Amino acid sequence: MNTPLPPKEVTCRCGNSFTSQQHSNWCNKCGKQVFYDPKDQRKGDISKLYLTVLMVLVIGFLTYFFIEMILTPVLSNLQ
Repeated sequence: MNTPLPPKEVTCRCGNSFTSQQHSNWCNKCGKQVFYDPKDQRKGDISKLYLTVLMVLVIGFLTYFFIEMILTPVLSNLQ
């Protein structure tokens, strides 16, 4: 089990400040994740960007698959 970190005053991007002893907490005011260490904040931002790009690629591939494999043959059979 992780040992608790020493108490530290952390400030959210919205301006809300509170004391934390964990690697990350959630802001009570805006609901965003607040990190104990700024390096972890950057890792969280990169992780969010990675997931967003991954979701866009998956949706794009599914759209391409639907158009090429399903919609095009169905429309060509109607003519």
